[in-house]
Amino acid sequence: MVANKKHSLRSAFLLRSVFKSLRFSYDRTLIIFISIMLGACVTGAFVNVYLDIDSKMRKELKAYGANVLFTPQSVEKSLFFDQSDYEKSLHVIPKGSLLGASPYLFGTVRLSLGDAVMAGVDFAGMKVAKPFLEVVQGTYINVDFDERNALVGVDLAKKMELKVGSSINLVNEQSGFSTTIRIKGIVSSGDKEDGLLFVALPLAQKVLGKAGQIHLVEAVILGDFDQINAISTELSKVGSFSAKPLARISLSEGLILDKIKFLMALVAFTVLLITSMCVNTTLSSIIFSRTKEIALLRALGASKRNVATLFGTEIFLMTLFASVLGAFLGFFLSQFFGTVIFGSGIDFRFLSIPIATILSLLFAAIAAYFPIKRSLNLPVATILRGE
Repeated sequence: MVANKKHSLRSAFLLRSVFKSLRFSYDRTLIIFISIMLGACVTGAFVNVYLDIDSKMRKELKAYGANVLFTPQSVEKSLFFDQSDYEKSLHVIPKGSLLGASPYLFGTVRLSLGDAVMAGVDFAGMKVAKPFLEVVQGTYINVDFDERNALVGVDLAKKMELKVGSSINLVNEQSGFSTTIRIKGIVSSGDKEDGLLFVALPLAQKVLGKAGQIHLVEAVILGDFDQINAISTELSKVGSFSAKPLARISLSEGLILDKIKFLMALVAFTVLLITSMCVNTTLSSIIFSRTKEIALLRALGASKRNVATLFGTEIFLMTLFASVLGAFLGFFLSQFFGTVIFGSGIDFRFLSIPIATILSLLFAAIAAYFPIKRSLNLPVATILRGE
């Protein structure tokens, strides 16, 4: 009973001493608080960016274009497969994983100056599957059911003397289908697309007499190679086509992503180390400046343990509040990094709060340990005499 009462009195005295020290040295406390808060802020920001970089970079790397290809199960039996099977298969892909997809139907059509290869496409999906397709003149077609306009590759446009606004006739001599379309844009990719005429898929099916039929599909699906391979296997079970990941694209993405993550980890560690050293230097210099205060406490009868507990509690409370506040502010700093680097915000990761707080507490403890230990071991009389 008596022991408990003494313990309570010591605790109350310790807390009063700590709060009085914080209150009457607010300028010094503020410097330490801001230093630790900034360190925790940078730590929290980099942890948020590092934990979110995987999904961010995967989206950025989709600039490579399609990474999954749908083709007929047996080209020896048929060069086509059902569009309805492809549309059913889209429900198999996990929600949020499909960035875009475009079916293709190819055929030869006669234009005024000769034959040309026509490709029926989903314009919105093709924009994702072929992000490198650049509109050099005119504008892109953003409406998939637009059957009055077309895009033409730059080489075909030059060969057929086609310009933006030119009208061309598409005729199916077998079915008698005929329509006139207008060139809305001239596109270029530096590849085979430069020699194609792009029209909406429904129009191509009417012109070629292949209703509900397509040759292939290009899709962009999020995930690493193993995930995409597993999704492709499930897709292939749906119908009359076979879905395969483009290993060259998917594996390259994985290798680049691993290297970028490793580089990001090195940069984050370096920045954290520099920030921590700055915080430690500030904290150490302030504790050294309190050497006389430590000596005075010891001269009044406080033991080394009492002084260490007093200063340790004071630094722990400051570090705890500053690091928690800094960790939350780190989320806002990560938004700035995300906007500058990726053009979009960074998702909040709760794990960044305990990581930033624990790291800040750890570095503050290391920074405080040595100056406190050194001050406790200095001769009290010498310090008080100012020697």
